[in-house]
Amino acid sequence: MTARPVQRVDAPPTRFFGYYPGVPTVVTAAHEDDRNVLAVGWHAALSHDPPMYGVAIAAARYTHRLGVASGAFAVHFLPFEHARAVAGVGTLSRNDGVDKFARFGLRATVGAVTGAPILEDAYLAYECRLSQRVPTGDHEWWIGEVVALHHRPEAFDERGLLRRDVAPAQAYYGRATYEALGTGELATFPPDGFREPAEGRTEGER
Repeated sequence: MTARPVQRVDAPPTRFFGYYPGVPTVVTAAHEDDRNVLAVGWHAALSHDPPMYGVAIAAARYTHRLGVASGAFAVHFLPFEHARAVAGVGTLSRNDGVDKFARFGLRATVGAVTGAPILEDAYLAYECRLSQRVPTGDHEWWIGEVVALHHRPEAFDERGLLRRDVAPAQAYYGRATYEALGTGELATFPPDGFREPAEGRTEGER
């Protein structure tokens, strides 16, 4: 089948906001005796040194007030077997009195550095201090300094890559649709394969 070229469409830009494959995260925050958990689709690694991670949180979210009050949050990546829980914590609201930890059987420990809840079923979690809040329309972009790392050692190989047979990641397509990653074809493209030989070039040209 021949692919058609991309075309401009007469539709609002938001028509396809979020409706593309992406790995969802689950964000937690706690303050005093209260805590909450929320699915977040808009997120990104921002810096390696210092380690920083960003998530987009709407001000109306219950998690927003907890994160602001505590100055901390945690970002989690859960395997596909927990996709229903990810969908559920993104649909239901603590504003309506729902304890989403209990509702979806999410077990959590207290983060050693910030006190943010750390989900035990995550294969990877970043414990973050909330260092900046940037208004972005109907969301805030939270910039977190990663102060602690949590992971399941058996879920990663010796290269630090996620083991698909142990903890297959999940992709979110939008409209409540999730897919297990790890069953498709793999392709590896080492960086040296794109570089020209250094011979004949000066140091500044490399």
